[in-house]
Amino acid sequence: MKRNYTRVLLSLAVVAALTWSLAGCFKNPTDPHYLGGNGHHDDNNIVPVNAGDTRTTGITAVSSQATSQGVYLSVQDQDGNPITAGYFTGQNFQITYNGALIPSGSMTVTTAGGSGQSISSSMVLDYSGSMGSQDIVDMENAAAIFVNNMQAADRGEIIKFGSYVHREQAYTSTKSLLIAAISGATSASGSTALYDGIYMGLTDTALESGQRAVVAFTDGYENCSTHTQSDIVGYAQSQGIPIYTIGLGYADTTSLQTIATQTNGQYYEAPDSTQLAAIYQQIAQIFTNTLIISWPSFVYQSGAVVSITITYACATGTYTSTISITLP
Repeated sequence: MKRNYTRVLLSLAVVAALTWSLAGCFKNPTDPHYLGGNGHHDDNNIVPVNAGDTRTTGITAVSSQATSQGVYLSVQDQDGNPITAGYFTGQNFQITYNGALIPSGSMTVTTAGGSGQSISSSMVLDYSGSMGSQDIVDMENAAAIFVNNMQAADRGEIIKFGSYVHREQAYTSTKSLLIAAISGATSASGSTALYDGIYMGLTDTALESGQRAVVAFTDGYENCSTHTQSDIVGYAQSQGIPIYTIGLGYADTTSLQTIATQTNGQYYEAPDSTQLAAIYQQIAQIFTNTLIISWPSFVYQSGAVVSITITYACATGTYTSTISITLP
């Protein structure tokens, strides 16, 4: 009898051990860290998976500016296309502000449209003598596409330059006025006062609030401005305004890249004018899907260092990108 009792106890112990072991092999759907095939576990955060995205193979974080509203950030795929803002929550981000870790649950992630802000964009267009008639048609069509992508509260202005700079349309949210200014009769002539055109755009945009940018297009080299490259870069940095530059054909790639990089903008190269529509469309989508990230303790402090790591999970894998920003 004693021998049988001992066997029963041993059997119960084995069953208990197996049960405990197997419990560690299966994920419990009620566990807050259980992914259930629908998330990526990263630093105790559940990063949602965008299962419908089957083309992304890498991401890059691009910070355009920071204001008292928060840090403005675009997450782009391997081709520079923005990943739709709606796929991101605080769980996608790990942020330190001056070395202090920000709890992801306290973050607010929105867009200009989602937070009631406007996006203000100054479009600076080249009408110098080197611009061919078809180049002008394609440039104007592309700029009109950009305007038509603007949301109701967004604002834009049109600046044209050759040897001289002219504000064709001051900042407005009326799309028809912007389209009329773009298509208004302007002949190509004179030299290339690119820097003066950008400087005027910066001066006007500095008076705007919310998300801001200058989008400058040229097909050549600066050759007659009173302002220098250092002038526009320094002014843009002091105001926190990114400059997006577009170079057509044999434009001065080095200068355009430098201006964009040093102001937290981006540079686009168009070998011919047929590519301009796609470029302006891409920039418009980047603006619309720019994230504004904030948290309750966020206070804008010039010189503060913000480090952000983004994790994005989709059907092809999980990708991360890290960016460090010093607030101007």
